[in-house]
Amino acid sequence: MHGNTSGARGLRRIAAVAAGLALGLGLGVSAHASQPAAPQRASVAAAAQAKTVSGRTGDGLTGIADFYGAYIDAQNDSGPATPMMKALRSHYLDPALGRQLASWERTNHADGVLRAQSIPARWSVTEKGRSKGDAVEAVVTLTWEHGAPVKLSVVMNPQHRIVKIASAR
Repeated sequence: MHGNTSGARGLRRIAAVAAGLALGLGLGVSAHASQPAAPQRASVAAAAQAKTVSGRTGDGLTGIADFYGAYIDAQNDSGPATPMMKALRSHYLDPALGRQLASWERTNHADGVLRAQSIPARWSVTEKGRSKGDAVEAVVTLTWEHGAPVKLSVVMNPQHRIVKIASAR
């Protein structure tokens, strides 16, 4: 991705948010040190609201979660068929799966990765199992504001390419 493409803007936006968050956390620590201690209830409430997302480099489940998170964000930011979404598909999807999804999309008039025409409000990825060779199968649950969630079976091979996206049974 060269020049001022949507993908480059998206990456710059993500980097700017991360830098702003790190700076904000650093300022929050120094500001907290110079102020009188807040009541303990405020600390407990803040801790209850904190979220943690974690992953491991080279882990198939993390790769599937990274792909779906970035793909949904790219679609939400820019609409369908953006350069970022194409780059994500190229990076994460096995070429044979890419061709299968293109055929499915022509037939169903929907996004093959999401199996839907709209963007989900929430998503989760749960490991279903590992096979010999460290291929990972996960259940991706996509949830919209209204309607039933969609559950997909997604398989990532040991080369960190998604080789299957299908309705979960």
